[in-house]
Amino acid sequence: MRFISTLLLALAGVSSFVAATEVDGVKVDRLVSRSVGLEKRDKGFRKGHGQKGNYELSFYHVNDVHAHLDEFRSSGSACTDPTKGCVGGYSRIKTVIDKKRKTKKNSLLLNAGDEFQGTLFYTVFKGEKIAQTLNQLGFDAMTLGNHEFDDGDDLLADFLSKLKFPTISSNIHTTHKKLKKQLLPYKIWNKHSLAVVAVTTETTKGISKPGNGTEFEDPVTAVQRTVDQIKKRHRNVKRIVALTHIGFDQDVELAKKTRGFNLIIGGHSHTLLGDSANSASAGSYPTIATNLDNEEVFIVTSYRWGEYVGYIDLEYDRHGRIVGYEGAPIHLTNTTAQDTRLQKQVDAWAGEFEEFAARVIGTTTTLLDQSTCQKQECTLGDFSADSMADYRPLADGALLNAGGIRASIDVGDITVQDALTVFPFGNSNVELTFTGEELWNIFEGIFSATSQSNGRPVTSGVQVSRSIRITQNPNNPAGQRLISLEIGGEPVQLEKVYTIVTLDFLASGGDNFWEPRSDAVLLNTMDEVWMDYVTEKTPISVELDGRISVTEETVPQKGN
Repeated sequence: MRFISTLLLALAGVSSFVAATEVDGVKVDRLVSRSVGLEKRDKGFRKGHGQKGNYELSFYHVNDVHAHLDEFRSSGSACTDPTKGCVGGYSRIKTVIDKKRKTKKNSLLLNAGDEFQGTLFYTVFKGEKIAQTLNQLGFDAMTLGNHEFDDGDDLLADFLSKLKFPTISSNIHTTHKKLKKQLLPYKIWNKHSLAVVAVTTETTKGISKPGNGTEFEDPVTAVQRTVDQIKKRHRNVKRIVALTHIGFDQDVELAKKTRGFNLIIGGHSHTLLGDSANSASAGSYPTIATNLDNEEVFIVTSYRWGEYVGYIDLEYDRHGRIVGYEGAPIHLTNTTAQDTRLQKQVDAWAGEFEEFAARVIGTTTTLLDQSTCQKQECTLGDFSADSMADYRPLADGALLNAGGIRASIDVGDITVQDALTVFPFGNSNVELTFTGEELWNIFEGIFSATSQSNGRPVTSGVQVSRSIRITQNPNNPAGQRLISLEIGGEPVQLEKVYTIVTLDFLASGGDNFWEPRSDAVLLNTMDEVWMDYVTEKTPISVELDGRISVTEETVPQKGN
């Protein structure tokens, strides 16, 4: 069957709520605010909160929704039983945005990209239904994520032409005429004396499929160049925001390496910020970094799939400095009402593939976890790599990029929709041959995050089949982190040629695991291989077996 294929500051004037609180009729987890000077160096704000000349502006933001137009389980699997707790969905986002924006004199709703790819709404309809949905939300602008390029520049340009709001990119340079026409290098809101610049990860060419004439400038260079242009050309602009799809860590670095703006609204890394009662947080909301001029830059992002809406109220002084804030991510749960009109549309669209998507292909007695796959061995990674090795039993092993595994599978029935949510890209299996030394260098590059052959970044973790066993020491210097590699129960032989099952995305140079190969023959799609394996192994029970492990050994055992 082949388918279409916060930092909680101890300052006077800080308020915090250790449980959910209600703001403008919407429940917000652990709201934080600061209404006294940001730091001792900010003496101007101490003259008084809300002093004459200050300007209040509210920002709402989403990122990495990945075609989750409808509600879902927080693991990412389909919401087949709402009583078990389902979250997100654009009808909930619309309810929250409509209610809160009515209470604010000045507000903007921004989208940090990656609307494409992740559910059947994209697999079946591509960008059509996503565009229809976004146009009902009242977005003021969006930028592009890497996944917007997964089906090429033509489809993306057509999608953008259907949007009723602008798309901003300061670092995408393209010769594609229709796509170029849809992109603004920045956007000015004269009402707010505000400009938005925007950037997409420069790794997009290695992890997606933009056209040959589409290039991605270094985000730091692009942001600073564009900010400088705005300040030179638009004297009325006092406030500048960077809307980014480069990842949280890169947002922090962007803040440190630039000047001239004080708010970053980000995406790409699926990072949850804030003192949430429901999930582990990677940092405070907002996270505050210091720029080249020793001024504060506020950084916010709102996790993934539309489970949260980011919300922050900012007060600016007459110089455009942020002198007060209040906000937190808004968690969209069963208690969040759905917009009836929009939900009816989503239900109708889902009805077109509901019967097929709901077909049960197997069951699992253990959680098939995706959440840790980028950093370590994970149950869903083990199962998926084993499915590839089982499909091609004469091969020596299988490997796939962790970034290609998109959602966890909860205990219980596994449906076609689950399979296509986990593997939405339509990638095909391929067989490639490598020498043992090439494989050693490939895995070293993955664990060092830098290719040993070309020196460029490797942009994903890895998962391997049971016949491959790896130990690595993350504390070793880059280039010396792989300690041992076994294939078929024996230390890798450097001159031996091994046959490895992998994905066509990787074969073509995706994630920079290795240089692009031209000798790959396309086999069955990953979703097809995976679903067959689910049916064969049901009921599924997976335990980690240590095939990827961490050691304190420091000397690589590269062998002969």
